[in-house]
Amino acid sequence: MDTRLRLAGTILIAVLGGGLATLAGLPASWLSGAMIATTAASLAGWDTRLPVRLLDVGFLLIGAALGAGVTPELLQGALAWPISLAGLAVTVGACIVAVRLFLMRVAGWDRDTAFFSAVPGALSFVLAVASETKADLRQVAACQSIRIFLLVAVLPAIIIAVEAEAPPPGIQAVASLADLGIMALACAAAGLLARRFGLPAALLTGSFLASASLHGAGVVSGTLPMPLVIVAFVMLGGLIGSRFAGTNLRFIASILAASVGAFLVAAAVALAMAVAIATVVGVPVDQAIVAYAPGGLEAMMSLSLALNMDTAFVAAHQFARFAGIALTLPLLARRATARGRAESSGDDA
Repeated sequence: MDTRLRLAGTILIAVLGGGLATLAGLPASWLSGAMIATTAASLAGWDTRLPVRLLDVGFLLIGAALGAGVTPELLQGALAWPISLAGLAVTVGACIVAVRLFLMRVAGWDRDTAFFSAVPGALSFVLAVASETKADLRQVAACQSIRIFLLVAVLPAIIIAVEAEAPPPGIQAVASLADLGIMALACAAAGLLARRFGLPAALLTGSFLASASLHGAGVVSGTLPMPLVIVAFVMLGGLIGSRFAGTNLRFIASILAASVGAFLVAAAVALAMAVAIATVVGVPVDQAIVAYAPGGLEAMMSLSLALNMDTAFVAAHQFARFAGIALTLPLLARRATARGRAESSGDDA
């Protein structure tokens, strides 16, 4: 099939999914609807892969929109963040231990595959480290992708249940053409610089930091036009759904129960800790839930934007989770695999 025709079909599927979800009144509709529709198309055999350059534009847009929510008034609440960040570190460790035990003892997965499947987020980094072990990379990637899919699909409904009603839409005005131009140049430059230095989710990270700095300092005001934000949500939803492209349905069925069980274990740990921390530091419970959610950096930050939350709080915690995993995973992986080899040798003896 012609590449352009395939791409047009994928975009149409994602847009229709987001549009139907919006008509149905679902929360975070453009993101979750596009993801669900694209996932269904992927599992049906459609090649839903999106061009890297198109995704780059989406990440830049999301980063710029996220940064527009950062104001000096919001940053005054940052004094409480060290407590919640410490709670996040405990949550990540507890999730890894709990999910790994579940996958090993209940699902019967091998030690290495269970360990890397239990790491909450940072999929590309996890796969890079896992490739140097005996872990089943396909199983790890599928389990992690199913978790992210479930988070984006289910978490908005949980937020609505917690808050009893959808968060009110933001009232921030659309930026002027001059401010939009400044944001575009600064976000693109910062995104490319972040990519050069190898930062996680580089274009989104750099764009967010540039936009947050401009808005926090009062250099610009206002946010992106909503159509541009919707385009970004649709592209990200398509990206998540495209992770299932070329996946065999029989393989998905074989690991689905274990993956859903792992998701429930991780979600229960994160939810309990989020509620506790929200009570201690006085942040909204729904905001703490998204900040603590064991999902992908891009997906969770975009979800906070779609649900009209304090994007600075969520971004700080999601960045911290990714950075913590990146710094500690190689050491934890060596210890875990060494312990596994020692136990296996003991069993053989």
